[in-house]
Amino acid sequence: MQKQSISKIFFIIAALLIWLLKYTSCEITTSSKTNGTILNEKLMNDPGECVGNLTRRNHPSADPLGCYILNSSFHIDTLDGLSNLNFSDPYKDQDGNLMDPGLCIIHCADYLFKFAALTNGNKCRCGNNTGLDAYTKLTDESSINKTCNFKCVGNSSYICGGKDGYTIYDALKSISSYSAPTIDINKKLEIIHNLTKNVRYKGCYKDSPYCNQRLLNGTSEEVSGMTIESCLTYCWQRNFTYMGLEVGSQCFCNNDYNSLTSLSVEDCSSSCEGNNSEICGGPLAVSIYNASNYGSVNNDPVPSGLSKGTIVGLIVGGTVVGIAIFVLIIWHCFVGECGHFSH
Repeated sequence: MQKQSISKIFFIIAALLIWLLKYTSCEITTSSKTNGTILNEKLMNDPGECVGNLTRRNHPSADPLGCYILNSSFHIDTLDGLSNLNFSDPYKDQDGNLMDPGLCIIHCADYLFKFAALTNGNKCRCGNNTGLDAYTKLTDESSINKTCNFKCVGNSSYICGGKDGYTIYDALKSISSYSAPTIDINKKLEIIHNLTKNVRYKGCYKDSPYCNQRLLNGTSEEVSGMTIESCLTYCWQRNFTYMGLEVGSQCFCNNDYNSLTSLSVEDCSSSCEGNNSEICGGPLAVSIYNASNYGSVNNDPVPSGLSKGTIVGLIVGGTVVGIAIFVLIIWHCFVGECGHFSH
């Protein structure tokens, strides 16, 4: 009777240890911890990334300020923020068919402008606090309908100004999920102009708006707190050659990319959410870096092909297996089936 009771106890302990092995190991190996950010692998065909056949886009959470026209009595155009930075003015997406309020608002807000102005259905301009000084807001419904009547080429459910009209948004308040950079514009421009000093930096490239056709389509992750270092580590641990950052919080990996899709440096406009002193791509624009041997160069002890989480899982799993085997041996002896030592 005593042997049976002891046998049951050891059997329960062994079963519990095996259960811990199964679930603890699996939980650890499905994620990795990089610079304080938990990164769970998410493949590009995740349904949450797609709306129809298009990737997820940003939509304004506030109505436009109104429909405006340039006041002919002014001799200067005060919506000249981009040209004052020596950037393309107006801003247009490279495909020519993607412009919508979200694309324009983020581009202007990334450069700390107060106003985002859409015109002609496909053009975006930006202005600082005095950006509307040379413009008059239309109040007559008939005039508004005749002046701001062009549907946005990137989303026909929105109006993007007209031939001479501007649909204007408050750039810093119109997308609720957006956080403006905490650095000033001079610091941001300095960071952008110094990007090429990083030997891993390959440039700014156009991303595809279509699901499963992203420029870096190997695997991806989107998290708050994204930095260049966390994305490099994420892709390197998964044996990818290149990593790309987009719109401040998205990280993509792959082993090759189309270098013919190069953009101007200004198109990668988004500060990294985890470090505003770094650039993490832009809306439909990818900052690409070489991730090869990143961990080795940076003294990361994780060997190629194994994530930190995987190694911890193997260590914990191996320890649990050893304990389980030891318990089973002891149980075997208690039931009288182990060998006897001779003196």
